Amino acid sequence: MSQCNRPPPVDGRPRTPSLRAGHQNLVSLDDWSRGDIENLLDVTEDIRMHPSEFAYSLAGALVCTAFFEPSTRTRTRLSFEAAAHRLGAKVLSMGDMQSTRIGLGESAPDTLRMAGYYADIVVARHSQDGMVEQMARALDVPVVNAGEGLHHHPTQTLIDLFTMRKHFGTLDGLRVGISGGLRYSRAAKSLLAGLRAFRDVRVHVVDAVGDVDAARQECVPLTQIAGAGVQEHASVADMLGQIDVLYAVRVQREQYRDAASYESQLARCRVDLCLLQGLRSDIVVMHCLPRGGELPQEVDDTPFNHYFRQAANGVAVRMAVLQRCLGRFRLTTAVPMAESLRLDIRPAPFITTSVAW
Repeated sequence: MSQCNRPPPVDGRPRTPSLRAGHQNLVSLDDWSRGDIENLLDVTEDIRMHPSEFAYSLAGALVCTAFFEPSTRTRTRLSFEAAAHRLGAKVLSMGDMQSTRIGLGESAPDTLRMAGYYADIVVARHSQDGMVEQMARALDVPVVNAGEGLHHHPTQTLIDLFTMRKHFGTLDGLRVGISGGLRYSRAAKSLLAGLRAFRDVRVHVVDAVGDVDAARQECVPLTQIAGAGVQEHASVADMLGQIDVLYAVRVQREQYRDAASYESQLARCRVDLCLLQGLRSDIVVMHCLPRGGELPQEVDDTPFNHYFRQAANGVAVRMAVLQRCLGRFRLTTAVPMAESLRLDIRPAPFITTSVAW
């Protein structure tokens, strides 16, 4: 897809090209073509089927994980670190940012510039939109966005797309329903951006905010997929008969002034098992986790549950991302295992910056 034909970025900001100085950043999926996405999904499948063939493909590399967003959730960090280890790389994990110079007023790009002298790639998360791109501009090593602000979570989207394609065989023509606190979900917005690369995708939404005008302003610019807009619904029940995938996101209690308002909006987005069993036997239910009351545990032990499978796909997808960004992006299924291992165990000169000690 040429630059002029790409849809506008989901946050309205001009995007820096990802390919710079021999390596590739992953800041968002706005500048990825369909071919880019499908190539990565192909390599992800290769990794899942032949993990031992990739065990040393990043031997000698150092991966820095830097999460600037205060959070008690560590699954994304653990997923990236597991991916690095499974590729033979070593991990430098920056701890509590309040205990670093950032806690004393140093900027995130400055802190990561220092990390860039030690590591070959930086995986960063930040609560402010645009900060990961600033980091990518400041560093001479690849930067991967592990979640930023309210708009971007590209590796989560790649996990979502891989899970859908694995089940349906294609992403073209899918009917995807997204429900929950869409305004506050970077996973939902990033998924909408990723789906735009595919043909004849139809998107249905239930926005837990309940303000239709605000919901339309927030969602429509993100869902101009193959010339089609988004269809809004009053509840999950209203759209179940029109979708192949139900992608639920958390309804955040903190976004409501009182419990009554929260419960009212939660009821619109709740995935009801009895309703699923009565209307559809083939629908796929996904969730990026963690979940709240919108996805009851009673769905866990049913064929509808694809969210645990979705989570399990995360490490392989992030292995493919790290390989791509470090220039080791290739299929190996045609190479005999022993030969592949002989080729991969030789460490490459990953460090790309010169430091005077």
